[in-house]
Formats: sequence, structure tokens, C-alpha cells
Amino acid sequence: MEGKNSFLSPVFVRLFLPFGLGYFLSVFLGCANAVMSPLLVSEFSLSPADLGFMSSVYLIFFGVAQFPIGVFLDRFGARLTLAPFLIFAVAGAALFGAARGFGALVLSRALVGVGLAGSLMAAFKAFAAWLPAEKLPVAYSALSLMGGLGGMFATRPVAMAFDAIGWRAVFFVLAAATLAYAAAVWFVAPKDEPGGSAEKVPLLRLLSQMFAFLGERRFLCVAAPATAGQGVFFAYLYLWIGPWMYDVAGFGEASAGACMMAAFGGAAAGFFLNGVLAEWFEDRGWLSWEQFYLLSGAFVAVFLAVIAAVNGAAAAPLWCIVMFFAAMAMISFPITRRMYSGGEVGRALSLLNFIIFLFSFLIQWLVGIALDFYPVAGGHFSPEGHRVCVLAVALFNLACCAYFALGMKLGWLRRG
Repeated sequence: MEGKNSFLSPVFVRLFLPFGLGYFLSVFLGCANAVMSPLLVSEFSLSPADLGFMSSVYLIFFGVAQFPIGVFLDRFGARLTLAPFLIFAVAGAALFGAARGFGALVLSRALVGVGLAGSLMAAFKAFAAWLPAEKLPVAYSALSLMGGLGGMFATRPVAMAFDAIGWRAVFFVLAAATLAYAAAVWFVAPKDEPGGSAEKVPLLRLLSQMFAFLGERRFLCVAAPATAGQGVFFAYLYLWIGPWMYDVAGFGEASAGACMMAAFGGAAAGFFLNGVLAEWFEDRGWLSWEQFYLLSGAFVAVFLAVIAAVNGAAAAPLWCIVMFFAAMAMISFPITRRMYSGGEVGRALSLLNFIIFLFSFLIQWLVGIALDFYPVAGGHFSPEGHRVCVLAVALFNLACCAYFALGMKLGWLRRG
């Protein structure tokens, strides 16, 4: 068992190569909008609400797809679930590169969202099948780091690729890379170990059991800070941080790209360190996973409030800190993992992921709608509108942390 579960074992390599590189590609595809938003606004004459909706369609379809994916993961395992779904992402990336109108952009983002929806959850499911529970926080952190690196490459490097070969050609290359990702999952990833009783339960019953988690206070309590923290990550790093850098900080393309890369660097560090730090603090008896999770969410709210108060170029470096702590919300997944049995974990994690993406969709779209209420000057959205949006997101994070703190105090997080 030691050899099988070691991070240097052939099994772990066969897990990490397809799922780690695949999650890198998943985040890269999702985040490219932040850099290319000026190109899309110019070429397709998009309003702030159009831009927010087009980008957030990815998130809502990504989230809705969690329902069948959660059931399929518990029924069929990671490999057999993920590889077929990735074909939707291949089609979506190719369609985006060929798009000639707003409708094609929206449809392509929907296809990419459905296709990539299982990337993270399938990896979590496969890791849970092959690694002991005490190894999961570090394994999840290493996987999440790959996502953070994907986001970093979706800033200045992808902008350079747009300049070199054009954004349409870049998306055709991404379609080919996604097809290679699907092949790697199918041919390289190990077959899943049996997942438990879920294999013997009818699919419709599994789906209804997924919704049943919404009636559990422990689930909702854990979901709240993750929803807020990851909502900041997806709503801003996947789109609105780019316009913020241009409109509020007043940066040009080079400076904005550098600051966005730094923000993604903060997220990458947070993704990698969330499990490592949570385990380190708990081993020493200083902070439980839950206390660490709560403090991280509180820091997100505090630094967002500071950004809203400054509302200028001086606040740009703070996005790196915000994203570092927002990424710490990933510890919610191993917290959820140890609350549920092996036959339930795929559905529980997928439902958590759905809630995160539902609220990320709403935050990203509502920011665009809110900015539409403010005048556009010289092709830039209103700095005051950005301030109001950032402050609203900060208050949402604070409220979710307060709910989680209440749940901790009242003992709602006890394992069932």
C-alpha cells in the first residue's frame, strides 16, 4: 500500500499527469477572457452586460453539468466519466475560434463549460480512490497549483500568442490540446477502484440523493465561504480583473497583464499552500481545518474592502493577496470529503462545485449588469461602478464567513 499511495509511485504519476495537465488547460481556457475582453468588446461591440453574460455562461453550464457528472463519477468512475465530456470542450474551443457573432460566442462558452466541468471533480474522485485520506490535502493542493499556473499562462503569455498568431488561431490550438487531454485521460489514467454502494443504486435515485445534501446544515455551512471565496476567484480572475486594471488602475496592456499575472501567482500559491498549511496548522494543534478555512475567508473580505476604499492603481497589488486567500477556499473540498462516505463523495463534491459555479455565474453577470448603470467614458467602464461591485462582493464574503462561524459554534459540522 505504501508504494501505491506514495507521491513518487507510478500510480500517482499516472494520476497527476493527465489530471494535473488537464486542470491546467481547464483554467487556462476559462481565464483567457480576462485578457481578451478588449478584443471581444471591440470586434463584437459588446456592452458590459453582454461581456459579463457571455463569459458567465461558461460558469453556469460548468455548474449545471455537476449534477450528471457527480452521479456518473460515483457510478462509473473518473476515467469513463471525464474523457467523453471533454469532446464538448473540443467543439466549444473550435467554435469560439470560428465565431462570427454574439450567439456563437455564447454557445461556444456553454460547450466549453460542459466539457471541462468534470476536470477538477474527476481528479478529486480519482485521487480519493487511490490515495489515503491524510494525503488528500497535499495532493489536492498540487493539483490546484496546476490550475493556478494555467491562470498565470492565460495572462501576458496568451496575450503574446494573440499578437503572434491571432486569437482565433490560439483557440484552434486549444481545441487540439483539449483533444490530446481527453486521449491522455482515456489511455494514461488508471482505472478507478470500486466506489462503493453507488454502483448498485439506480441513476435517478443517485441524482435525488445529491439534492438531499442541500437539506443538511453541515453541507450548507461548509459551502458558504467556498461559494464566496471561489466566487471572487472565478468572477474576477476569469473576467473582471482585466477591466478593473484598465478602468480603475488606468494601466496599459503591459502593466495590466503583469498585475493579472501577479494575481494569478497569488492564486497559484494559495492553491498549492492551502492543503499544506491547513495540515501543518492542524498537526501542531494551532488551527483546525475549519478554523483555517474561516480565517482565510475573513481575509478575503477585509482585503476586498481595502481595494474598494482605495479604488485606484495603489490597490492593484492587493489583488494578489485577495486571490491567495480566495484560493484557500479549496480546503472546503477535503473538509467535505471527510464528512461523507466513499459512495457519496462524488455527488457531495460535485454539488459543492455546482453551488460555487452558480454563484460565480451570478456574481460575474451581476457585476456586468451593475456596471451598465454607470456611464462608459472613452471605452472604459466606470471606476465608481467597479468600487460598488467590489464592496458588494466583500460584504457577501463577510456574511458567508459569519454563517460558517455560527455553524462551528453550534456544532453543525459534526461528521455524519
